[in-house]
Amino acid sequence: MKYTLKLDAAYRPLDVVNCFKSVNMVLSGRAFALENYSEEIYPGINIPSVIVLKEYVRSYSFFKNCNRKNVIWRDKNTCQYCNKKYSFSELTLDHVLPKSKGGHKTWENIVACCRPCNSKKGNKLLSQTKLKLLKKPQPPKVKFTDLEIPCNILPSWEKYI
Repeated sequence: MKYTLKLDAAYRPLDVVNCFKSVNMVLSGRAFALENYSEEIYPGINIPSVIVLKEYVRSYSFFKNCNRKNVIWRDKNTCQYCNKKYSFSELTLDHVLPKSKGGHKTWENIVACCRPCNSKKGNKLLSQTKLKLLKKPQPPKVKFTDLEIPCNILPSWEKYI
């Protein structure tokens, strides 16, 4: 499967799409090919490697779902209570406001936490413990290069990323 880097009209990276979608966008006139693979999908029609939309995208924010992998990535593999670095498998997630007290799984309420600190906190509020948060949890600022794309970044894409 070939993939295509999709840019907006200002040449800002937006997404990586499969080659069928990129060919469709070029043939329908919504985008134009900036770079192509050497392979042809049909005589005279190359598979695009980089496409540019014909429209500007006013604001496009990248996001990551609030899950264990992404919370640990946001917190840089560091326990948010004792400030020690751990491997991925050694960290757990902690609800700052415990689920038993109405806390939800949101970026603002979940932090990476080592097992000893998680045991100390239990289902208590922070004010009921001696633990302090390193920083207030919030959604991460995500750049295009932070996204997980379905393939390796190609040399032809590097000047656009």
